[in-house]
Amino acid sequence: MTRMHSVFITLIGLLLATVACQRTTTLPTPNTEATIQAAVAATGTAQLSNQATIEAAVAATTAAQNVPAAVVTQTRPIDNQSAIADAPVPPPVIITPVPAEQYLTMTEEELATLVNQAVTTAALAAEQSAQAATSATADETLTPEEVQSIEVSLTGTGEALAYADELVSVYTDLYDDLTTEAVTELQAIEETLNGIEENTQALTEAVEAVSDSLDQGVELAEETLNQIEDTAQAASAQAAEVQAQAQTWLADYQAALNSRIATAVAMPATQTVSDPKTAIEEALAFFTAGQTALADGRISTAELTEIAQQGANASAGLNASGLPPLQDLAARIEGITTQFARGDVTQAHAQLERFGASLGSLPDVNGLSFEKPILPDKEGLSLPARPTRPSR
Repeated sequence: MTRMHSVFITLIGLLLATVACQRTTTLPTPNTEATIQAAVAATGTAQLSNQATIEAAVAATTAAQNVPAAVVTQTRPIDNQSAIADAPVPPPVIITPVPAEQYLTMTEEELATLVNQAVTTAALAAEQSAQAATSATADETLTPEEVQSIEVSLTGTGEALAYADELVSVYTDLYDDLTTEAVTELQAIEETLNGIEENTQALTEAVEAVSDSLDQGVELAEETLNQIEDTAQAASAQAAEVQAQAQTWLADYQAALNSRIATAVAMPATQTVSDPKTAIEEALAFFTAGQTALADGRISTAELTEIAQQGANASAGLNASGLPPLQDLAARIEGITTQFARGDVTQAHAQLERFGASLGSLPDVNGLSFEKPILPDKEGLSLPARPTRPSR
């Protein structure tokens, strides 16, 4: 027994040595340097990929905020819950409102562009809030961190909606009697914004209910989560709608503005006088029409028609007089009429004031004398108060 045991142990030892030799010959010595270089290369590739993703996201957000008319809301497969859960949630929209005192220094076209920007920014903010809510509830639950993220996004949406409402009110107040069609379309946009506001408020209340439940350790109600999802989808649809409305509105407005300017400057004269004294009287009538329109800082359709007609008559008479100083005045009238037609109160005021000064400095013509025309100051003009939103 002892000898057999010794032989058995010897055989075991030989077998283990053979296996060890085979492993030694089949496994190459690891190339440590190559392994490190491969890892560094892989890390660099991942960093470049991540950086490209970050830069693309930043570029998309910047483009959306700087050129809101081209904002495209993100399309999400609503029926694909896993895709929604994995979708990145963009940061909340941050707006920088233009100070209200600058509105009166803007042209109508500049204010219209600002309105379009504010509306499309509000649409983007509403879409992002909806995406944040839908993504968070895709797994049928909500965490405190997700609730906080949604609340931050909803706050940004509320601010963007308030700013859009303010600008719509300002534009309507200043130009409701000059651009009737544009104001009518803007009222339709305002109705859609009100719908977004209602859904945003409902979403805020539902998220607050979830937050209270989480604080109390109560299980989340399924109907609350469903309400959040349904309300978010409704707000998202309205955001797409109001964005399309804003783009159409701005295009229609631009076409109407061009037509208005062309009509005003092409107004035919109803009379042409060659007597210098009568021609100057026509020029004074043109100045008075502009003076009346500028008294309240708001130009109506009737005022613009009066200005264009008086300008056409004055221009025809001044040119027919044959006197170079009067013909020089005639050359300015079309530019002044254009500024009124553009709704540019500031430039209209400045150019009309220079026109009045030139009238006052004319040499005595056939015994005609008059006081230098004076324009009213723009002080005292008022704008609608900023809309307020109930605090959450």
